Amino acid sequence: MKTKNYVEIGLLLVILTSFSYTTKSKKNPILTRHDKDETEFFKLAERFEKYICHLNLPDCEATVIEDQWALTAAHCAVTIVNKFKIGKKHFVIINNVEIEVDKVIMHPSWKTGQNADENDIALIHLKTKPKSAKKAKLYTEKDELDKLIYMVGKGDIGNGLIGVNGNDGKQRGATNRVETVTEKWLTWTFDHPNTKTKYLTEYEGISGPGDSGGPAFILKNNIVYLAGISSGQDQKGGDEGLYGVEEYYTRVSQYIKWIHEEMTGNGDVAYAKYRVEPKPYAIDTRPKAIYVNPNTLKKYVGEYIVQGITIKNYLNKENSKLYSSVDNQMPYELVPIAKNVFSFKRLEGFKLEYKNEQNGIFKHLIVTQPDGTYKATRK
Repeated sequence: MKTKNYVEIGLLLVILTSFSYTTKSKKNPILTRHDKDETEFFKLAERFEKYICHLNLPDCEATVIEDQWALTAAHCAVTIVNKFKIGKKHFVIINNVEIEVDKVIMHPSWKTGQNADENDIALIHLKTKPKSAKKAKLYTEKDELDKLIYMVGKGDIGNGLIGVNGNDGKQRGATNRVETVTEKWLTWTFDHPNTKTKYLTEYEGISGPGDSGGPAFILKNNIVYLAGISSGQDQKGGDEGLYGVEEYYTRVSQYIKWIHEEMTGNGDVAYAKYRVEPKPYAIDTRPKAIYVNPNTLKKYVGEYIVQGITIKNYLNKENSKLYSSVDNQMPYELVPIAKNVFSFKRLEGFKLEYKNEQNGIFKHLIVTQPDGTYKATRK
């Protein structure tokens, strides 16, 4: 997600917070009102989870709208386009299954108007049809004003009092109500529960830094319609995710003709350069796992310190998978790629290598990430 003054927000840490590595693909959490139990927001998300396509960047989201089509924000999709340009394949995640992307179609007016974020919309075509996914209908009416909308996101922990405060990788839902409608945007405010306004909702919330490209749904006759795409936020001079900030979602109803033309292959031939496919020689850069006996995984469990930060490595309940996390950040599953070497399952450019084994315990952990290499010492 971007702030509406067009300053891009970096990732709320990928692994090592103080190492200052950020990425310009945003990670929007769902930030919720502080006076509700968070289990209610988990339940709300369950209703919509089969419509969601996680872009695996590692953040950003999309919404399934046809058998092999998803709709997202252009500022998210451009990251996939850039991978295609350097000869890499890309895979998104739907219902915990990775599916290859074989085409990205950017709106031809994105980044060309006076407003750098207008037309923040893109289509993603999937190589295969996702199993068990549900398709949201496109909202075609022009009556979005005052409508109750539902947002879904998988990201950071936080609420309107404290703002963004870590990440647990869990999916939450939230609601809000459309306050203004312009040609390009649907907007709403994150209202404090004590605010005297008709726009306050029972499960009040907004998206935050991993839900960019994610949906704003409208329900009519129990049918799920996609009305908006998460694009930006006006922080009103404060911090992201606090009460009072204003959300901007791309208004889907204004792009119905473009969407249908592109999905049916009838788009304007003059805009061919905005339809990008992976190169014929594109490579799959996902980590190639080697077999490691589950009993062996236990020796990698432990805590390591680097620059005052604790990296925690632990096993799942079945003792079959190894995870790594930092403070309140989302845990990442580790994939063994060589002896005592792991990469993140769904995050490129990171490697963890265990060194100096003594009596079955590793004394050091070497972390390689895009901004450099760091040595952590076991506690």
